[in-house]
Amino acid sequence: MMHRPKDKAAVTKLRNYSSSRQGPLLPPPVVVGKDWVQFAPALAHEVRNPLANINLSVDMLQAMVADEEQKSYLDIILRASARVNQLINDLLLHHQHTIVQPEKCSVQQLLNEVLFMTADRLMLKSIRIIKEYTSTECMIMGDKEKIKMAVTNIIINAIDAMTADNGELKISVKAVNSKCIMEIEDNGIGISMENLQHIFKPYFTNKPSGMGLGLSTTMESLLANQVRVAVQSEEGIGTRFILSFKNVSLRKQIDKPVLMVL
Repeated sequence: MMHRPKDKAAVTKLRNYSSSRQGPLLPPPVVVGKDWVQFAPALAHEVRNPLANINLSVDMLQAMVADEEQKSYLDIILRASARVNQLINDLLLHHQHTIVQPEKCSVQQLLNEVLFMTADRLMLKSIRIIKEYTSTECMIMGDKEKIKMAVTNIIINAIDAMTADNGELKISVKAVNSKCIMEIEDNGIGISMENLQHIFKPYFTNKPSGMGLGLSTTMESLLANQVRVAVQSEEGIGTRFILSFKNVSLRKQIDKPVLMVL
C-alpha cells in the first residue's frame, strides 16, 4: 500500500485536480494549435531516422551476442523502439483530428494489456504491482486504443516518479453505481500544488528530456472518450489518478473485490 500520513488532518492536504464539474476546478487543458499540427510530421521524421539506426544496430548486435542475458536487454531495446514508433503513429493520428471509434471493452483487460506493454520498465526498476479488481467485468464504451495510450502514459509517469527497488504501483478497478472507477496509485516523489495545476498543459514538464506533451494528449484522449479525471498528489507521498467511466455492463452485479499481489 502507499505510505499515508497517519492523522486525518494530514490526509485532507492531498492536492486535488478534477475534470468533473462537481469537483475542484483548475484551468482546462490548453488545446494544441495548428502550429503543432504542422510541426508533428517534421518531428516524426526526425525521430524515425535515429530510430531506424537503433533498430539496425540492435539487429547486428543480436547476430554477434551469444549471452542470453545480454540478448534479453537487446529485446527490451527493440520492444521500446517499437513502442516509440507506435507513439509517433498515434501522435500523427491524434493531431489529424481523427474521429473517436468507440467499442465495448473490459477495463480489467485493458489494464492488463497496458501492464504487459510496460512490463519491461516495471521489471528494470523492480516495481511491485498490486492489482485490486472487482470480480465482475467492468465494461465501458470508448476508443480502446486511445484509452490504452492515455493509461499507458499515466503508468509510465508513475514508474518514472518511483525509485528502483522501493516502488509500489497499485491499480484498482471497482464498480460504483453506474460508473467504472479505475485508480492508478504510486508511492513516488509526488507533485507540488503549484505544478499540479499545470500538468495537463502542453509543453509543461519537469523532465530534462521531456517535451511536456504526454499528459496533455492523455487528457485530450480521455475527455474525447467522456472519461472524468481526478488527480490527488502530495510531495514525498505519491500520486493517484482516478478515472471514471460510464459502466455499460448489461446487468447490475454485486461488486466483490479481489486482491492480487504480483
